[in-house]
Amino acid sequence: MPKPIRSPQEIEIVKHDILTTALKLMCDEGFDALSMRKLAARLKMTAANIYNYYENKDDLYLAIQTRGFQMIVDRFEDIYKSEQAAQKKLYDMMHAYLKFGIEYPDYYEIMFSRNTPKYADYKGTPMEPTAFIEKQTALKVSEITTRTIMDLFYGHDTIDEKEALYRTIAVWSTLHGVVNLFNSRVLQEVEEASEELIYKLFNDLMKIAIKPKDN
Repeated sequence: MPKPIRSPQEIEIVKHDILTTALKLMCDEGFDALSMRKLAARLKMTAANIYNYYENKDDLYLAIQTRGFQMIVDRFEDIYKSEQAAQKKLYDMMHAYLKFGIEYPDYYEIMFSRNTPKYADYKGTPMEPTAFIEKQTALKVSEITTRTIMDLFYGHDTIDEKEALYRTIAVWSTLHGVVNLFNSRVLQEVEEASEELIYKLFNDLMKIAIKPKDN
């Protein structure tokens, strides 16, 4: 008797379980250690069954990356579309980024802190189209932030996109350091009132974003 066909909802549950387990495996052992055989053993299913959902380990990895970046993009887009002032939008985006890094440390580790494959590594390979989707999703995070910083200057002392991107990277670099320090618990060792420190840092980062442009 043939097995019943899974519903779309059941398929999504299985794919989520596969991605979650693959993510944990990469965090535990590194990208190079990820294999369908090891993954199947952790999931207690056959490797052949995993291939019904993902082509190979690169397909799995890129799906994890895309999902993680899309989570940030969704939150940033909601903030950007809100009726708040640009300064409050940027502040909320910084908070959302920090929250993502703390609530999803495994995603953050693979997306931002490990030396894992990038789009350039997939150029000219069968995985290039999938990698391109991942890259475009990731770029949306900086694009929304850059647009918000440009909005801060709307109507007076306008800055160009290149300067806004530089400020985005300056803010992002600091936030990335904070997430890593917090997740490694180093920050809590150095400063017991770490939450107060973080929000003071947010205010200082706002000064970087809105400082007058150099003449």
